[in-house]
Amino acid sequence: MIEPMDATTSRDKSALTRRRLLDAAEALVADEGYSAPSHRSIARRAGVHVALVNYHYGSKEMLLEAVVARRADQLIAAWKRALADALAGGDAPSTEEVLRAYWSPFGMPSALEDGEWRNYLCTVAWLSQAEEGDAWWSHQFGGIERLFRDALGRALPGVAPDAIERGFRYARELLDDVLLRRCNKASGRCNAPPGLRENDVDGLIAFLAAGLDALPIADPPVPMISRNHVSAVSGD
Repeated sequence: MIEPMDATTSRDKSALTRRRLLDAAEALVADEGYSAPSHRSIARRAGVHVALVNYHYGSKEMLLEAVVARRADQLIAAWKRALADALAGGDAPSTEEVLRAYWSPFGMPSALEDGEWRNYLCTVAWLSQAEEGDAWWSHQFGGIERLFRDALGRALPGVAPDAIERGFRYARELLDDVLLRRCNKASGRCNAPPGLRENDVDGLIAFLAAGLDALPIADPPVPMISRNHVSAVSGD
């Protein structure tokens, strides 16, 4: 059955409008963060009527979540390749190798060239400062984060999983701060810790790895002794 021309044209126009809204929101978030773009600024940049934001996505928040989701598979694939390289030797990786695998997609020479991929990487870096950022991160990247934590668990045998989870989160957010500084130095919104040298990423990763290496070994569980066992030992 041949579809009417009007229906095909309407669907194509809707797809183009959604693409324009995604591109506009992605570019605005990349430069200003998630709290800055308004319905009007997104629509203005996309060249469409402001009502189309809610018409196509339900709300601005749902549009921003769609921005995070759109290229997530591409970033996850890059992380998996980098992590596979870190684990390729067969032995347990070092903590530094795992952290370098996390930074790898952001550290590529072409990562922050003007364009859609630059905008997307910057929106990911902004997640740690977004109101819904933790939920969006977990939904899109929770699986790959678990792979990184598992790799750190191999590098840090005996360290409690919750300590590894906290340590990786701190390291990730600090590296995100470095990326934000690179994304938009002039915005005034990217506040890196005092003394941080954004160009010394190698030194920063080595420093973060040393901190993870210093995490204490978890105490072994204390065996439970039953009352019957105590009675048998004491002879009572």
